Amino acid sequence: MKFFTTEDNFLAIIRKHLPNVVPDSLELVKTGWTNFVICASDGHTEYFFRFPRNQFFAKMMLKDHAFCSFARDKVRFEFPDLKIFYDNDRPFSMHRKIQGWSFAERIKFLSRQAITNIAYDIAQFIRDLNQIDPKTLPVICHMPVSQFLDELPSVQFTAYDLSQHDFLKQLERVPQVVHGDLNPGNIILDENDRVSGIIDFAFAGISNSYVDLSRIIGRASDAFEKPMMEAYKELVDRNVNEDSMKKVNQMWRYVDSHYILFMKAKHPEIQLPDGC
Repeated sequence: MKFFTTEDNFLAIIRKHLPNVVPDSLELVKTGWTNFVICASDGHTEYFFRFPRNQFFAKMMLKDHAFCSFARDKVRFEFPDLKIFYDNDRPFSMHRKIQGWSFAERIKFLSRQAITNIAYDIAQFIRDLNQIDPKTLPVICHMPVSQFLDELPSVQFTAYDLSQHDFLKQLERVPQVVHGDLNPGNIILDENDRVSGIIDFAFAGISNSYVDLSRIIGRASDAFEKPMMEAYKELVDRNVNEDSMKKVNQMWRYVDSHYILFMKAKHPEIQLPDGC
């Protein structure tokens, strides 16, 4: 099946399926790796639309929708209220923008106290997820993160060493519910620089909470590591295995490095993180 490409008329698709949401402006969000992400406004409300680039990421979008619907009342932060639509059997999603700014946008301007507050908010979010029984997850979400990462190279990468995921598979023998891609771009802050919302649950499922802890530490500034570790130890697990954390972080670095190589080769229009 052919999925969405730059040749699609996204405005026409939106107007066809949502006649009551007629945008007067469209902006392609250049950080959309797995989907074409469109920010649209009708002059009063801002919306985000996601159009998957392939079948694999269409499945991940449906998982994102199922996870948000399932877990929304089980955590104390706002989730996107995703709506799914189909254009010629191709799913795409829409949600209203959660008011605020991403942690990634604010990270360079935060005070030490703000960083500490955010670390405790994120640790609370990880704790909320850990308290969900993995057996209660919707079927589409009942996927180990390691399995997702095993399948990803078949879609995007070549010359990829799947043994990089072996250590994570060992940790997943004691399963926990995780976000799976807890990076600063997926954390929304309010006007007081407190976490108000979490987005993008395409990687969410079953794993070990070190997946989320190492992800946010590896993607945030160096100044964030110590307060994040302290908050995690206080609210989630005092007995953090530093060696295990390092191994999971190394895995994420490997995943990201190969993803970035693919994106540079196939999608030069996408905005990559600084330094890539």
